[in-house]
Amino acid sequence: MTKKKRRLVLYMILTMVALLILMFFSGLQQGKARQKVTQKVDYSYLNFAEKNSNVKDGVIVLAYHRILKNNATVSFAQKISKNPQLQEYNVSQDEFIKQMNWLKKNHISIWSMSQFIKHTKNNTIRGRHVVITFDDIDTTLPRNASQKLADLSIPFTFFVITGKVGQNLDGEQLASWSEITQLAVKSNVTVGLHTNDLHYQVDNDPILSSGTLSKKAIIKDYQKSKQKLEKQLSINPTVFAYPYGSPNKALTEYMSSHGMAAIFLLEPGIVSNNMPDILKRVPRFIVTNSNFTELQKWLEVR
Repeated sequence: MTKKKRRLVLYMILTMVALLILMFFSGLQQGKARQKVTQKVDYSYLNFAEKNSNVKDGVIVLAYHRILKNNATVSFAQKISKNPQLQEYNVSQDEFIKQMNWLKKNHISIWSMSQFIKHTKNNTIRGRHVVITFDDIDTTLPRNASQKLADLSIPFTFFVITGKVGQNLDGEQLASWSEITQLAVKSNVTVGLHTNDLHYQVDNDPILSSGTLSKKAIIKDYQKSKQKLEKQLSINPTVFAYPYGSPNKALTEYMSSHGMAAIFLLEPGIVSNNMPDILKRVPRFIVTNSNFTELQKWLEVR
């Protein structure tokens, strides 16, 4: 090995170590900040299928965050980090591919966002279906997941934090506008809002549900996020997902009367017919590496 190559290898090793250290300390901080929120959500969804076995006609909206590569760097970072971004909020790429293959192989009905909204509004849900969504939109969606979804012709929706595009958030590198645009032009993709600059917490509470912001400030952020998405992608967004799944009543009512067709939370649940105002508070099944089996059990019952 030449001297130049040795220097290059050393540089790469030092860079990797520096990144891991940064992720570790970021994880400690964010882990503490999100402790209260993660405790509110049952990521195991224990006995979810059994509890909902009586629901014969329904839709489960799946919520993904990060689809991580299966490599040594990610594995090491997960072991040392307390960051939920690398723990509860991720699915490995191998597992994600298995999940998508299983849905297709078993002929599971995967609805687009427009199909979901239409059937929910009209109370015409027949049989069991899923809708696939992604929050935050870091680089793992375009790099590790979107090709598989395209190969299987699976429709999906993703929610953008418009004020953080291309930035590093809680140790994750968010996708750029260029990457988002390449996804948005696909016919089976829906793009929604995830706030502009309100994806954070104060004293362990999501800012939107903490009561510390005025209605005017919250609505202004929503309007700004909508304007940014319209400017960047030339689309009119009609779906919104609350950061951390915690709603704000005033914002929900404002959005509902200003063009938002569906507003999403983060909690286990199934959307079925005759559920008043359910499109203002759509539950979502947060998918992890271990709880997909509960979804399978419910979907396998025909």
